[in-house]
Amino acid sequence: MKLLLLPVLMFSFAAHAEDANKTETNVKIKKEKKTDKADQAITNRRFRASNGSLSDFSLNASLSYNGGSLDKPFAADRPNIIGAGNQAFVSGVAGTLRGSYRLNALNRLSAGAGVQMLAPFNDTIDTDSASAKKQFDENQGNLDVNNPFINYSYMNKFFGVQTILAAGFTQYTAGNFVKGGYDQAIDVSINTMYDFGGSPLSIGMLAVGTRNLFDKDDAALLSSQNETVFGFLPQAEYVINDTFNLRTIVRSNWYQNNRAERRTKYFSRPVTQSVGLGISVNRDIFLYPNIQFAWENAQASNTNVGFTANINMF
Repeated sequence: MKLLLLPVLMFSFAAHAEDANKTETNVKIKKEKKTDKADQAITNRRFRASNGSLSDFSLNASLSYNGGSLDKPFAADRPNIIGAGNQAFVSGVAGTLRGSYRLNALNRLSAGAGVQMLAPFNDTIDTDSASAKKQFDENQGNLDVNNPFINYSYMNKFFGVQTILAAGFTQYTAGNFVKGGYDQAIDVSINTMYDFGGSPLSIGMLAVGTRNLFDKDDAALLSSQNETVFGFLPQAEYVINDTFNLRTIVRSNWYQNNRAERRTKYFSRPVTQSVGLGISVNRDIFLYPNIQFAWENAQASNTNVGFTANINMF
């Protein structure tokens, strides 16, 4: 009888062990499939990549090329389509390295700095703009530490609207800003997108506000020193597939004052639009080639080209 019971007991033990292994495997799979709270709230690929990885400590590299016009993309002259004093009139490349710490799943502190070089591919500039010529002569080929900053951000979904709130402080160090008297900046933003419950089409609004501080009171600079800038900019995206999406943002309600007339009026910037192709390599790498043009003067010679890349390294 004992000999007969032994195989039965061994089979029962093996079956129990197999069930235990299956249960343990299922638990592991469930744990692996659990989505981070931040990615539950934010599904927009561009938002995810630009705000950082899911690690407690993360490092993000942002690379950009602000080129010339559509018909001369590598020219030194970059049309200033918005007529803003705190914008470069010259093409350039820039890279920013940002470290961030997640206070919790939805709150993050960041700090970073970068480098900038204006007109790195050019020895001369062909322009009728005296301001562009001056910027080129004073800054061409110079490698500047590019505006170190600290930033706080909060992300969540409110009534189906994906939202990132941010506030930051910037110290201007790039030569074209410093020579114009720009010293520091305080900025806030609200970036929103709504995808209609999973539709490939999303619409949203980017609300931005910046207060610039200056260390030069030269009368010749006051009219080009934008003290307060704010705007409410509608945007839209269309997801083609897991890799590609089309994006546009219209800068239709964007206002600024300058220090020469700050007590009298705000100026409305020209209506401009950016159109680009978003390329989501994976959750932490997002590429964005784009063009920018002014509605009142939409022609190739007055359309800027650009490229940005957001890469979360860990």
